[in-house]
Amino acid sequence: MHSKKITLIISLILLTAFSNAQKASDIIVPTGLAALSFVAADANKKEIAKEISQFRSKEYIMNYIIGPAENMEIKFETESLASDDSAGLISVAFNCNKVNERGLLLAFFGNNKNSDGNVGLAYGFRYIPLIYAQELLKRIALLKAEYKKYISSENDVNNVYFEYEDIKFILYRDSGDKVRVFWNGFEVTWERTAFDRTSRRLNRWFD
Repeated sequence: MHSKKITLIISLILLTAFSNAQKASDIIVPTGLAALSFVAADANKKEIAKEISQFRSKEYIMNYIIGPAENMEIKFETESLASDDSAGLISVAFNCNKVNERGLLLAFFGNNKNSDGNVGLAYGFRYIPLIYAQELLKRIALLKAEYKKYISSENDVNNVYFEYEDIKFILYRDSGDKVRVFWNGFEVTWERTAFDRTSRRLNRWFD
């Protein structure tokens, strides 16, 4: 009985701390590889997109790709490739010779469910090593070309579905070529302009 009371008190303390953390900042730092960061309901999407691409992406890279610096100084480079100011995919190129990691960091930005099942605006990062990122972007471009006639014959009716590991893609046409992307609870649109810019700039950056 005594242990149950202690457990209840600890739970209440943790719940209070979590509530205070939500009030303290619009952005909650992720605590795991698949963790989501929720933003305030009235947050400016354009400003948050900028924050994600320029600052939160670097935080993720340091914490989850490079790891602890300990007594070293570690150099790494990032470059924002394409960003969607409303909701979708934000792409960032990354290189760190020290840990021999380079590739594409995708920031998913859109609606998702929190642990209580409530829907809110959130973001989360998915890292793809360079060789696999280039192969994926090339495959998407080839599939767009291969199924162009089928997709364009019926707007938002004909779809092509494929997967890359834990990411699902649907190619379709609705006022322009679009890619619908599903990952970790996100369902976002990769607009044609943002996709083309990501492909072009990623290859150029690593030339």
